Amino acid sequence: MAMVKPDKEMIARVMFYAQGFKTAEKLSGKIVSLFDLCQNQLSSQSHYDFGLRPLKSMLVSSGNLKRAEKMKVKNPSEIDDKWEQNILIKSLCDTLVPKLIADDIPLL
Repeated sequence: MAMVKPDKEMIARVMFYAQGFKTAEKLSGKIVSLFDLCQNQLSSQSHYDFGLRPLKSMLVSSGNLKRAEKMKVKNPSEIDDKWEQNILIKSLCDTLVPKLIADDIPLL
């Protein structure tokens, strides 16, 4: 039996595309790197989990947020790389930051 470590970046890329993000390739690399850095750099807490399940949860949340924010946009040309990155940051703040202890928030 052979076991392989899942390719988080590919999974994130597919999830971003499924959620309607145009810059999925760029964002997937950034978010996977961020989750890896969080796992390595933040303090060791029993409730911290930076695996695939929280990553997927954050990606689904960002897709929901993107659809909600897209309804508010009057001009479709406003939706660009920077707009999608801001959606991702908002989603990250909504899903990841509440789980962190006070000492780890500045590191994030």
